[in-house]
Amino acid sequence: WATQGIKKTMRDLFTFRTVPSAGARHCLETYILANNVEGIDPGLYRYLALTHRLAGVNPDPHIADSVAAACVNQRFLKDNAVTFIWTVDAYRMTWRYGERGYRYMHIDVGHVCQNLYLAAQAVGCAACAVGAFHDDELNSLLGIDGEAQFALYLAAVGKSRSGSRQSG
Repeated sequence: WATQGIKKTMRDLFTFRTVPSAGARHCLETYILANNVEGIDPGLYRYLALTHRLAGVNPDPHIADSVAAACVNQRFLKDNAVTFIWTVDAYRMTWRYGERGYRYMHIDVGHVCQNLYLAAQAVGCAACAVGAFHDDELNSLLGIDGEAQFALYLAAVGKSRSGSRQSG
């Protein structure tokens, strides 16, 4: 909820969220790769902000292997508790801002990821942002086209190896 949660809706058209967004466009979608989360079966889910629920995307308990491979074999993505994957619906930003909207997408995902770092630290976990991935492979795993909607950023969350409450 800390990364994309909706605090309030207005006239069922506008959402007030837990993070800022350029022009209140909120162009990001959040996917969850659950590896070791109490009460959630391993697999890939999409976070539905309006209803604060998870919708199954891929129930394969070994999907983390494929995601790690798409992320240039970063093995920790198979062993952490959960990975947040943010995609962008480009039209939500570009209809208003044109080409400049692509810049705002990156700024927005930074706001979202920063909130995740803060939330992770608040519960005694650590977060690690991931920008290295093969676009086509990750988009395919998410079931998105890579043009109208595409993967932009990831962040793994789990217990800190050092046992400290520092994130990063």
